[in-house]
Amino acid sequence: MKAWLEQPGFLSPYGTLGADLSYLLAVVFTVLFLIGWRQARRRRGQAHHVVTLWAMSAMLAYFVAYYVNRGLGALAFEGEEGFGGPPELYHRLFVPLLLVHIAVVSLGIVLAVYMIVLGYRTAVKRNGNRVLQPGRLSMSAGAFLKVLVGALAFSALLSAIRCHSVACYIVYVVGFLLVAFVLLVEKGIEWLIPDGERRHRAIGTFTMILYVLALLTSTSTYVLLYVIWPPTIGS
Repeated sequence: MKAWLEQPGFLSPYGTLGADLSYLLAVVFTVLFLIGWRQARRRRGQAHHVVTLWAMSAMLAYFVAYYVNRGLGALAFEGEEGFGGPPELYHRLFVPLLLVHIAVVSLGIVLAVYMIVLGYRTAVKRNGNRVLQPGRLSMSAGAFLKVLVGALAFSALLSAIRCHSVACYIVYVVGFLLVAFVLLVEKGIEWLIPDGERRHRAIGTFTMILYVLALLTSTSTYVLLYVIWPPTIGS
């Protein structure tokens, strides 16, 4: 599969098929998330539910294409991004931009999954439409531990399968710490916004802002890597 993704692409002079597909999927799932968010703002809960699940499916396909092609962000730590521009722009522009992109996307992934779960916990179906229920909503200590242990086991399994370098292990450790951080923040948010409906809407808006930022940084890194200069990887 990796060899297929490394074939010449169709969107830019120097892009690969994997880079082009991952970028297009990023555009698709971001647009779908925004459409779903718009439907939620209009109180069209069922439409919001369906579109958001499609967005999650597109996002999963994106990460399969992107991380098989780019190595789960570990390349950012190993200095093998393939940036073909001037070295001074690499350090002053490309690396900071890429790190911001990785941070925003990583947080966005965790929040998207969290929002799906929160939506199922908060919504009920009435007359064919999903409606958020107002009222206090909190995570039990048992559920907190199950999610934390599950995230740890999942990260450990994937790192054991995929990692062959210290940088790769660091990426998975950071990913697990991010999940733990969001869980801890969730407990604080429960205290600040005990009402499940208000919490879902507030965090949903923040998550949409993250995905817009993720698409902007993704577009910028794509242009720097594959449009302006030829990449060094594979040359």
